Amino acid sequence: MLILGFIVSANSQININSPAINFRTAATANNQTVHYGNLLLDGGNFGSSYGNLICNSGYFYESVGIETDLNVWGTKNFIQPHPTDTNKAIKYVAIESGEALTITRGIGKTVDGVAQISLPEHFSLVTSDSGPLTVIVTPENSPALLYIKAKTKQGITIAMKNSDRFEFGDVSFSYQVTGIRDGFENLEPIIELDKISKNEEALRNSAPVKNRLAFAKRYESARKKGKN
Repeated sequence: MLILGFIVSANSQININSPAINFRTAATANNQTVHYGNLLLDGGNFGSSYGNLICNSGYFYESVGIETDLNVWGTKNFIQPHPTDTNKAIKYVAIESGEALTITRGIGKTVDGVAQISLPEHFSLVTSDSGPLTVIVTPENSPALLYIKAKTKQGITIAMKNSDRFEFGDVSFSYQVTGIRDGFENLEPIIELDKISKNEEALRNSAPVKNRLAFAKRYESARKKGKN
């Protein structure tokens, strides 16, 4: 049956011209719908929303680009095959925090009781100048006392207690430096449900995020060209 350009068949499956877009009911829920090309969800006159995609489960077989926030009510996992048991998998869960953290870590060794550590450029580029910077240092193979003499997002200076230097000599250590992502210093971990969209809109309008969204479009365009 043809109605205004729509071909309506049994079980509420609607084929719109070709390629087909199929809308199914519970009677055909187990069937697969394949759509080639972009699927645009347009919210029309409902503000800046572009509609919602709601499903019980889904799979993405290539990279996924998200231009704003990813809000997850469960956990964010990565899964890989067990190296010795084909009937099992290993599931790791992403670290959760009330802050948008940036982290770098490494190992070093003091020279004459002092160590200058240059932090990676990628860490300094994404880490806030105004957010708190914390450093954890752990000496290895020695009970020496180490302390942070200076710290910036570009580098840290680690020094030994003088008496420990004379007793143990220079020591190796591991370190971890944690900062706040640039542009995300004022995130509030506890929010009212009716303010979620307002907070996201304010965040989208901030300069760092606007730059990120513009870059996301350029990145996606470059990625598509690379596949051709």
